[in-house]
Amino acid sequence: MVKQAQATSNDMDTLSEDASALIAATDGVADEKVAEARKRLAAALDRGAEVHGGVPQKGRLIPQSVTAAGRGDADEQEMDIFKVSPVARAFPGQILLGGVAMGLGVLVATQAHRFSWPQWVALGPIALGVFLLLRLWIRLKSCSYRLTNQRLFVHHGWLARHVNELELYRVKDVVVDQGGLQRLLGCGTVTVLVDDATSPEVRLLNISSPTKVKEMIRTQYRSARRREGVRPTEFMQSPSVPVPVIRHPPSPEN
Repeated sequence: MVKQAQATSNDMDTLSEDASALIAATDGVADEKVAEARKRLAAALDRGAEVHGGVPQKGRLIPQSVTAAGRGDADEQEMDIFKVSPVARAFPGQILLGGVAMGLGVLVATQAHRFSWPQWVALGPIALGVFLLLRLWIRLKSCSYRLTNQRLFVHHGWLARHVNELELYRVKDVVVDQGGLQRLLGCGTVTVLVDDATSPEVRLLNISSPTKVKEMIRTQYRSARRREGVRPTEFMQSPSVPVPVIRHPPSPEN
C-alpha cells in the first residue's frame, strides 16, 4: 500500500513537471486556442495542488512563477496592428495650387525689375502657397487612426486632441470608398459600420492602401467576436412585422 502511494506521488510529480514544462514551452505562442488550453491546464493544476496540499515543493503541480505567466498569457494582451494617417497624395489639387502659387511668387520676384515692380509684390503669391501647404500639413498631422487586436482609435486635433475608441466586437461591416483618381493614387476612405446608435459609422479618411486596411480590420473584428462570444446574427435586425389595422364599421346614425 505504501509502495502504491509512493508510486502515485512520483507519477504526480512527473505529471506536474511535464505540465509546467509544456506551459513554459508555449510561453511565446499567441494563438487563441493555445492560450485557452494553457488557461485550462493552469486551472486544472491549481485545483490539483489544492487537493494534494501535502505534496512537497519540488512536486508542486505547477510553480508559482509559471502559474503567473500562464495566467498573464491567458488574458490576451492588447497589441498594435497598425497606425495610419491621411496621405498627402490624397490632396493633389491643394498641393498643385500651393506649388503654382509659390512658383508664381518666385517668378514675379525674379522678373520684377523688368516691369519696375517692387520686390514685395512677390510676397503675396508666395505667402498664399505657403499657407495652402502649411494648412495641408496641419490637416495631415491632426488626424490618425490606430488599430489594435481589441479596439480602433480615432485621433483628431492638432493642439487640442480628441480620441474616439471603438470596441471591435461591435463592428458590423467594413466598406471601402475609392474614386477613379484615388485608385490611381492608391488611397481612399474606409468606413466602419458599428452597432452603436450614437456613432453608427467611423470613417478613416484619405488613407493609403484602403483595401489592405479593410482586410486587417475585418480579420481583427472577426477575432474579437469569437473572443467575446458574439455571433454575427446578433447584429441582424429582425424584419419589421406590419401591424394589422382593424377597421370598425361606422356606428349607425340615431
